[in-house]
Amino acid sequence: MASDKIIIDDDFQSIKPLVFKYLSSDESLAQIQQNSDSQWRSSNDGTLNLGIQPNAIWVSFTISNQTPVNKTLYLLLEHPLLDSVRLHQSHQDSITTFAAIGDREPLKNRQIKDDSLVFVFNLDANANDVFYMKIVSQGNIKLPMSLWTPEQLLQHKTKRNLITGLFLGFLLALVFSNGLLFMLTHKARFLLGSLYIACLWTLITVTFGLSYRYFYVDVKWLHEKNIALLFLTAAILLNFLAEHLLELDARFKSLIRIMRITFVVSLLILLSLPWFSYATGLHISLFSTLVNLVICSGVSGFLLVKKQTYSKWILLSQLSYLVAIIFSIFIFNGKDHNLVSMSTLFMNSFFISSMVLSYLLILQFIDRRDLKIQRQQALLAEAKIKDNLQLETIKIQQELEEELESRIQEHTFELQITLQELEEKNRELEEKNTLDSLTGIRNRSYFDKKLTMEFRRSHREQTPLAVMMLDIDFFKKINDTFGHLAGDDAIRFVAHTIQTSLKRPSDEVCRYGGEEFAVILPNTDTEGALLVAEAIRAQISEAQVHTTAGIINMTISVGLFSDIAQRNHEPNQYTALADKALYQAKHAGRNQVVFYDDTAQRD
Repeated sequence: MASDKIIIDDDFQSIKPLVFKYLSSDESLAQIQQNSDSQWRSSNDGTLNLGIQPNAIWVSFTISNQTPVNKTLYLLLEHPLLDSVRLHQSHQDSITTFAAIGDREPLKNRQIKDDSLVFVFNLDANANDVFYMKIVSQGNIKLPMSLWTPEQLLQHKTKRNLITGLFLGFLLALVFSNGLLFMLTHKARFLLGSLYIACLWTLITVTFGLSYRYFYVDVKWLHEKNIALLFLTAAILLNFLAEHLLELDARFKSLIRIMRITFVVSLLILLSLPWFSYATGLHISLFSTLVNLVICSGVSGFLLVKKQTYSKWILLSQLSYLVAIIFSIFIFNGKDHNLVSMSTLFMNSFFISSMVLSYLLILQFIDRRDLKIQRQQALLAEAKIKDNLQLETIKIQQELEEELESRIQEHTFELQITLQELEEKNRELEEKNTLDSLTGIRNRSYFDKKLTMEFRRSHREQTPLAVMMLDIDFFKKINDTFGHLAGDDAIRFVAHTIQTSLKRPSDEVCRYGGEEFAVILPNTDTEGALLVAEAIRAQISEAQVHTTAGIINMTISVGLFSDIAQRNHEPNQYTALADKALYQAKHAGRNQVVFYDDTAQRD
């Protein structure tokens, strides 16, 4: 079998990097074991970055324990963003398969919770075991592997964790200090600075596999999208913050327009990222972030030439983040050979960007405070000069004010009386305009306004609103038989009956038109509206109406609709649906109450 042999002797402590052979294939382990030597490729120096691959990657190597004792070894894969990694250990005729670990595998599968992907295995004395590792990932497949004894790994991790912990702690201190300054000063720029540095901190923890220590959430969707979202979010925050800090005036309208267009386009791309696959979303995010930073850095560079205040600090912060983005593009495309380590570059870039930005925020705050103090002092000096001039004119002003005050009081009193009379007239006129001249109840115009108002209240308070449409049965026959004066008496009787049947001040009856009436019942469900409607119908049906043409009997038909107002409804829908119910009552024989069943219509 094609594999690179790793010798374990009494002096063995660690191998870094670990040299191995690999091939790209979606075949099973049994099929992989049958492949010939020519199908395998060597990793040479053991630092392999294949970029984004469509197929799984198989890795093979042999470990030979040339000591007479069993060995416990730790295999480290120091690229925690791989989706799934499964290790198979072939010992003589048996295969030991380890649980798959990776960025999209459950955290509980890991033998050791670490920022790297770690497999712990035992190697028998004088054994020659072949190892096969299957790597599946939508992101770039980078395989910096190493082999350690437990003691050496502990020393290695202790030093690295100390450096990383100090760096992350420093970034968190900047996040909290800017957040505290925001709470003390209420200046939005400190909040934006805190959010930007928090994005960089989160990006470091996610990229280096440290999220399990701070905020690990076992959500597959979030694991797929977090890096792409964080890269572009940080750029958008830096873009927005740069515009605030540069304090561009009317001379730079075109630059302001460029930065805002860049901000809006980047924001729209950010909102679309969750709908793309991991690889596509990451490419879009990195490219968009690169374009955003290049444009904003170009603006800052132009302003630096124009000697705009603070532009050099903003440009330095932008360029630091830009370097990290360019390096990330190389990494995720497998082009990072002969470059510095990812952790070193990210830490340095993010440290410079965060420090410069925090320094600039404080510097600008101090400058603005000093400028404000200078302006206040100038205003105080000017105020003293004005006070001396004002003292000379106070006596004259007081005399004039007393005379004017007496005149103003007289005119004000007269004006108040006139306005009061005008308001009373307006109220009387408005009241008349909302009353029906025949019945004395509200008219159609008032009904429309009242319905709109109650519709909004129903939606706001989520309470049912009921609307009833009432119509006198065979009214034309009454007019033809008893005359129009008797018809008017009948209309007045129905209006009075409905009005006296409504017990709450919020209930309202209106003459909708001709012999038709409309009733608004706020906070009333279908059952309550049916009770009111049935009481009105029964009272009119049993009554003997005295008219100019004598006593007549008549009935009414009622259609009603009740529901909680929804965003997709319109107020006139209540009238339309109640009118449909009235139409059903007419066709069902009149002299009855029918309600419109909205649930039945939806079913």
